[in-house]
Amino acid sequence: MLGRKEIDNLNLRKQALVLESSLNRRAFQAEFQNLRSATAWVSEVAQVSRGLPPLLPILAPLAGFLLARSSRQSDSWLGRVVAAAKWIGPLYSLWKGFFPGREHQAEAGGRAT
Repeated sequence: MLGRKEIDNLNLRKQALVLESSLNRRAFQAEFQNLRSATAWVSEVAQVSRGLPPLLPILAPLAGFLLARSSRQSDSWLGRVVAAAKWIGPLYSLWKGFFPGREHQAEAGGRAT
């Protein structure tokens, strides 16, 4: 039979495991939420990229030129990524200018099927 001291130690260990489990559950929920957000972002990027094939011959050399130009200024990969990211917004606005009604056409086509 276990003594009082051993029972108290086991109870303390049980409480520690319950708290650790609770912390792990919270961390898992946070990571799952981040994954869900990333999945939504990827699907949004994929949806945008479906409309890019007509503009790809124009945007690809432009993006390469801008990346090469900015890479001379910075030697780190992080600097290159940041430089490329600065151009994503203006290029996306330019793309939306070329195809302003494309989203409405896709929605109407999706409802008809």
